[in-house]
Amino acid sequence: MAKKEIKTDLKDEEIRDISEEVLDHMMYPRNYGEMAEAQGVGMGADTKTAEFAMVYIHTVDGILNAITFGANACQDTVVAGSLFTEMVKGDTLENAKKASQLMDEKLESAPKKQQACSRLILRAFDAAVINRENRLNNIKEDMHKINVKESCEIEE
Repeated sequence: MAKKEIKTDLKDEEIRDISEEVLDHMMYPRNYGEMAEAQGVGMGADTKTAEFAMVYIHTVDGILNAITFGANACQDTVVAGSLFTEMVKGDTLENAKKASQLMDEKLESAPKKQQACSRLILRAFDAAVINRENRLNNIKEDMHKINVKESCEIEE
């Protein structure tokens, strides 16, 4: 499917910090949806707002050959999910864990709301990895959940 040109009614000063790549992921999120044959399912949850993100992973020989996400959250969470899943899909699970940690560190320079909303995805990924490991160790759980430390609802 061909991508359409992205048109906005925003003023230049309102979008000056939004890259073309971010706008593209916002309009056309990648890897969105549930995965039927997931080996690991994780949820990152904001207990204050009830927003959450889900990440589904599947590996073959240590390679993260499939990763998808879903979110009941803001657009920042969807963009973060699309960017993160595209970044790690096809890489080793170990490199994906390192990428998650690096992204978490890089978020420190972002606005507080974007930090919190993006971390829903990262905590959901962490939870999916834990769920996968638990299942490999015969610990029965449908999914693993991690609550975010800071809420997406930032008090100004």
